[in-house]
Amino acid sequence: MKKKPVIIAIVSMILSCTAFGQKAFENHSNTINAGIGFLGIKWKGLSYGISYERGVTNQFGAGAHLGYSQFKKDGYTYTAVIIGLKGNYHFSTINTKTDPYVGAELGYINISHTGTSKTVSPNSYTPVGIGFYGGIRYYVAPAVGLYGELHLSTFSILNAGVCFKL
Repeated sequence: MKKKPVIIAIVSMILSCTAFGQKAFENHSNTINAGIGFLGIKWKGLSYGISYERGVTNQFGAGAHLGYSQFKKDGYTYTAVIIGLKGNYHFSTINTKTDPYVGAELGYINISHTGTSKTVSPNSYTPVGIGFYGGIRYYVAPAVGLYGELHLSTFSILNAGVCFKL
């Protein structure tokens, strides 16, 4: 008999959090991610990136990304700079700490290398790239969190770092 009041109390708390609590991602929110990527499909260096996202609706955000990477192979140094536009779809959650999302990015990639390689010529690089990813942000404080992403991308399969709500 005492189970019914406990169940009613739990359901009431969940509904009140959903109706009145601030979500981890909302319309007009601003978020900055700064992180490191590794395990590229063809690229063997660490990738460093920073991105900005603005909440366009309660579930969709759009923004920009700037990335840099460099690695050495067979006496050559390969360098990449990425400038891209991104869009994210955020799944609804009822708590303020987690923000799961999926997204896509379209960007301009400038790749250069020193010397001349027998397998790669400067003309073989595609200057436009597209990437797909899924990720989650976990806020350890109201405006500071950690994020991780799984990418389908040439430069990095795994990305991780810190995020800040502005």
